[in-house]
Amino acid sequence: MRCPKCHVDLQTQTDRGIEVQACPSCRGMWFTPAELNQLEDQTFVAPDAEKGSLFIVSWQTPLRCPVCSTALKRFNYRFYDLELDCCLEHGFWLEANDDQRILDLMRKESSQLERKFQVEETWTKHFRHISSPSFFTKLKDLFR
Repeated sequence: MRCPKCHVDLQTQTDRGIEVQACPSCRGMWFTPAELNQLEDQTFVAPDAEKGSLFIVSWQTPLRCPVCSTALKRFNYRFYDLELDCCLEHGFWLEANDDQRILDLMRKESSQLERKFQVEETWTKHFRHISSPSFFTKLKDLFR
C-alpha cells in the first residue's frame, strides 16, 4: 500500500498496541474500521451508539485509498472539529497526531457520559426522596 499523501510505501508499525500501516515520511497512518474502534476503545469502551455517529456528511478529497485507489471521503469525526479521510469500504487515513486527538476526544466523551449518568442518578435519588410519603407528610405538617 502507498501513502495517499506522499505516495511512498506504507510500513507496518504498532501504534498503541494496534498494528497499522504508517507513512515514514508524513507519519500518517491507515486504520481499518476495526483498528479505529480498537483505538477509540483505549479510552472509551462503549457501543458505537454511545460514542455517537462516526459521520453523516462527507465530501470527496483528492487523496486515494491505499487499498482500492478510489477517492477518499473527508468528514468531521463524530461531529468534532477533527477532519479525517476514509474509504467507505476499507478504512481511515489519519494524519500525524490525529490518533492522539481521537483518544483525547474519546476521553472527553467518556467523562461527559459518566457525568450524565451521575446527574441522572442524583436526580433519581432526589425525586424518590421528594415523592416519598414521609416528605409529603412533613410538608403537610408545615402548613397545619
